[in-house]
Amino acid sequence: MEDEARRLAAVRRVPGFEDRPVVIEPAIPVLASPSWRGVDGVPLVARDTETDATLFIKQIHPDTAFYIDVAAAFDAAEKAGALGVGPTVHVADVENGILVSEDLSAAGWRVAGLEKGYDAAFVDAVMEKRRAFAAAAPLKRVANVFEDVARLHAIVTEKGVTVPADTGWLVDMVGFAADAMGKGGFTETPIHGDGNISNILWKDGDVRLVDFDRAGNGDPLEDAGSFFVEAFAFEPEARIAFDRLFPNAGETAFNRLRFYGLADDLRWGLIAAIQASLSPRTVNEFYKYSNWRFVRARMGARDPRFGERIRRAG
Repeated sequence: MEDEARRLAAVRRVPGFEDRPVVIEPAIPVLASPSWRGVDGVPLVARDTETDATLFIKQIHPDTAFYIDVAAAFDAAEKAGALGVGPTVHVADVENGILVSEDLSAAGWRVAGLEKGYDAAFVDAVMEKRRAFAAAAPLKRVANVFEDVARLHAIVTEKGVTVPADTGWLVDMVGFAADAMGKGGFTETPIHGDGNISNILWKDGDVRLVDFDRAGNGDPLEDAGSFFVEAFAFEPEARIAFDRLFPNAGETAFNRLRFYGLADDLRWGLIAAIQASLSPRTVNEFYKYSNWRFVRARMGARDPRFGERIRRAG
């Protein structure tokens, strides 16, 4: 069965769409840079041509298998939808990598941009949804950005992927931070695990999280760290938000959060570099996005306070 037929078959499983006249068309422009929007799976909309009722479809690309566990990602999306953290999922076809969910854009929800990091109410709403997701039943995978970095760097080495000359040093610095933080020391909960701003939709002061491909059971500070490194270009703003959202958490927790953000930048730099070298989808700006995330990781690792954070991260 071709992809088009598989997508239509998934739509037909949604109550009310069993025999409707449906067209399936592109949902959004796909951009690897600057926001990694619509890159991991084909984003489509199924539209009833008579009623204009719509559904959102995402079909995971085969070349993402090295960093996306489809069964775990779809399980997390279903649990998030049931909690009102993400869109309601109607069909999760793991075998074909097809997820059919409610189309929030049709109801006026908009994709967030980096400027939303300056809106304290928006930031608070995002963190509220992440905390709500922590109440979900345990997920199907463990989320650990440090382990991801080590595994992805092994792929880079094995496949001869083109990366910046200092990538090995960056991996060492992230490993140094992980060692300083130690193992455990937190209550493991379900986390979204991906702070890319394009994975947040907003409307009337409320937000929804989308794309649960990095979701797993992990440290809530890892979840916050991936979002903070995206939302706040400079530390003073990050510190203000941290003190507001994590009152009395202390310096150690802040340093851990920053290290999680540094590791997330490096993880995405490695993912995009691998895609730039190996993916058949040569039209996407994987290389550009990779360089941007490496730049941010490099800034974090070269921060004069890096050594001080090491001493205060465990």
